Amino acid sequence: MKKIKFLLLFLILIITLFGCNPKQQVVDSVPPSIIGAVDITYYIDDELPDFLHGISATDAIDGDVTGNITYDLTMIDFNTPGIYNLSYFVFDSSDNTSKVTVVIIVIDTQNIEDVTPPLIFGVFSFTYNIGDDLPDLLEGAVAYDPEDGNLTDQIEVDDTQVNYTEVGVYDIVFSVSDGTGNNDSDTIQITVQDVVQAENIDYLNIYYINDFHGAILEDGSEMGLSNIGNLISNEKTLNPENTLFIGGGDILQGSLLSNYYNGASTMSALIQMQLDAFTIGNHEFDWGIDVITDFRDQSSGSIQATFPLLGANIFLEGTQTRPDYIDAYTVIEKGNLKIGIIGVIGSGLESSIATSKIEGYFFDDPVYWTAYYAEQLRTIEQVDVVLAVIHDNGINSGYNQSMSALTGNQRIDAVFNGHSHSAYADYITRTGVRLPYIQSGANGNNLGKVTLEFDEFKQVTQAFAVNLTASSDNRFSIQSDVVQPVIDIFYNQVEPLITRVIIRSGAYMSESSLTTYMAELIRLASDSDIGFHNSGGTRASIQSGQNITIGTLYEIFPFDNKIKTTYLTGAQIKAFMSTNYGSYNSTRVDNMVFEDDVYYKAATNDYVFDYSENPFVTGVDSEDTGILIRDVLEQVLRKQALTEPYFLLTNPIVLSNYPSIDVYLASSNDKSIYLSIN
Repeated sequence: MKKIKFLLLFLILIITLFGCNPKQQVVDSVPPSIIGAVDITYYIDDELPDFLHGISATDAIDGDVTGNITYDLTMIDFNTPGIYNLSYFVFDSSDNTSKVTVVIIVIDTQNIEDVTPPLIFGVFSFTYNIGDDLPDLLEGAVAYDPEDGNLTDQIEVDDTQVNYTEVGVYDIVFSVSDGTGNNDSDTIQITVQDVVQAENIDYLNIYYINDFHGAILEDGSEMGLSNIGNLISNEKTLNPENTLFIGGGDILQGSLLSNYYNGASTMSALIQMQLDAFTIGNHEFDWGIDVITDFRDQSSGSIQATFPLLGANIFLEGTQTRPDYIDAYTVIEKGNLKIGIIGVIGSGLESSIATSKIEGYFFDDPVYWTAYYAEQLRTIEQVDVVLAVIHDNGINSGYNQSMSALTGNQRIDAVFNGHSHSAYADYITRTGVRLPYIQSGANGNNLGKVTLEFDEFKQVTQAFAVNLTASSDNRFSIQSDVVQPVIDIFYNQVEPLITRVIIRSGAYMSESSLTTYMAELIRLASDSDIGFHNSGGTRASIQSGQNITIGTLYEIFPFDNKIKTTYLTGAQIKAFMSTNYGSYNSTRVDNMVFEDDVYYKAATNDYVFDYSENPFVTGVDSEDTGILIRDVLEQVLRKQALTEPYFLLTNPIVLSNYPSIDVYLASSNDKSIYLSIN
């Protein structure tokens, strides 16, 4: 009995001892982290920004503590210019607190000194024959100011020193002032002469660009408009009666510096380069053809092109009526020569344009309309030379061969191609002088040159074609003193977007791999079962170690494609995956199995979605999300830059706030372009 009592007492003692030993607790002494806080610029009288935009907080124990973030504005005077500190605080459940301080720069836009003068361009020296109608001195003149915008209607012209009835060389002064009194003036010379026999032209050089895609800036093998403009302007000055400069389509769309202004920056440089004719390409429809034709519509308020827009076979659907401000041809006089230029677009290139942008238009047979207008030019306009410009690969389409077969009043003297980004210069043998044809690559890698030689009867006796590159002529190594100032006006406004680095690449990424990656981003951004992207929508690769800017994103994905979604059956999806358009895709899970009769959410860009031969237009519960695919990539890069040293396709993808995606690219009239750029 004593043994039992002893054991009971022993057990009680043990239980008591263990019961009195407190449990060991985990002590949380690590404060949470605040992510995404950046310096802010605020303009007085603007709406106050969302100070928590893009900011989050995490804690090792509590996880997401973004809701605990507070900030202190008490020391900031939003009505007085200055530099202030803004502090963010966050706490976790253990009362650990973190603080991050950023700078707020308060700026009074009313007191920012505007010292940048406006710029006048599009005015050139010229010759006037006594007895002719007095010239319209303001035709083609454009004035632009970075602060005040288009000042063309405020240009003043002083020609009081000119005697239009007496032979001589006189000065004409153009001047303009901006809203703060900064002035610009430009003086040209007018040569007044008696009517004389026009100079006999024994040769003509036709310089040519196609598929330029807004490559305004020099970049590697891309010569840039200023360098090309130096050669063109030099030739136009030294040999004005022997020089033409024409464009073969897809000139505007494709770079940040051009797209940001809907092509106005590129157009302004081309005006200064005295472009003679601009043939419409498929990518001129990307913003809607009205955006391009506004450059010829004086009521639009847009910068006005001094050259015609050509599209002889572009018609309103079901008619033979061309859209307003698009012409079939233009006639240019050089010395004793009259030159007719016909512009057409390749048959069937409607399929290379987003369906929503081409509705109501169609492209008729380019061969028929070239022949039709060639005869009209020779018989009615009495031209001596006919040039045919087609935005299409004339070799593959058979257009060039068809042009070589035209004779008599339909005879074509030279053909200029585009669209395929090829670089070639060759000839087709025929009766009489061979037919030269040329395509000059893309993005300003080449400047085409076709030379025609003439006898005293204005008949072509020789024809030559060649593509010039940066090494062909040392004038390509010099920036134009008349084109560069125009480029600078536009560049200076978007320079942060072009130069500010978002993140650096950690590996080479091909166009193919980037296409698949975009398909994944499209899927994730729309929370779909499968996402698709087309290879034609990806236009550049990324090099290892490359600094990635918003400008880089425009080079890779230059088109303003938006995400659209719909529901398709598994059978439709599998069939589409076997096509060229469907080959680049991303599924919700690896090796996802699609059952024929089950509906799945599918997403792609609007170009692929709207194409009538693709299944998306027949889907169920379709939605236009309004999300630009380029903005999705920008958000992914910016979020990776917060946690990763390099951008890699294998890095975790973080997206948030859809459909209200974080967008850092402002509109072209929004001064907040300089905000939120890391």
